[in-house]
Amino acid sequence: MVLQNEDKLEVGYSSLQPKPKKWVLLMLRLLAFFATAAATVVMGLNKETKTLVVATVGTTPIKATLIAKFQHTPAFVFFVIANGLASIHNLVMIMGDLFGQKLDYKGLRLAMIAILDMMTVALISGGASAAAFMAELGKNGNSHARWNSICDKYKTFCDHGGGALIASFAGLILMLIISVMSIIKLLIKPKPDSTTVVP
Repeated sequence: MVLQNEDKLEVGYSSLQPKPKKWVLLMLRLLAFFATAAATVVMGLNKETKTLVVATVGTTPIKATLIAKFQHTPAFVFFVIANGLASIHNLVMIMGDLFGQKLDYKGLRLAMIAILDMMTVALISGGASAAAFMAELGKNGNSHARWNSICDKYKTFCDHGGGALIASFAGLILMLIISVMSIIKLLIKPKPDSTTVVP
């Protein structure tokens, strides 16, 4: 005997677990976009000019005007590029979530999103790690290589760089969460409800 429509038993993962809200992932992407965009803009505009005494001839100090900017360090340039690309990635994914539901070719959309999210995590991680190393070197120097610290002279430059690093690491944490959610969304597909047939 087949159970009637009103007596159907629902089986499958989709009936046991509530479906995750779409807006949670969208809000996380928006926060990650703002974090990485802030890191890009702050580091990209980071510049400080100082007039320093570089030598003394007799009793006369010789001064030079020196500029500290992110372009002088390849690690900071990579940091700006990595966070800029992560911002663009999140912006494209937000637009895709809002307007691109019909752009799924043979079910590859979720797989591509998961792969791109993982690549973005790697990119932000590399950029933030390289910039953090250079920031530590700028703050403390390296006595073995006889490199002096610069943050005692360029305090504003170092403070802005530190803020950009904090924003970038916040974006990295958000992208890790987004990447995990993308993989879970790819692996757990809702199963269709079925009926139980009783003999």
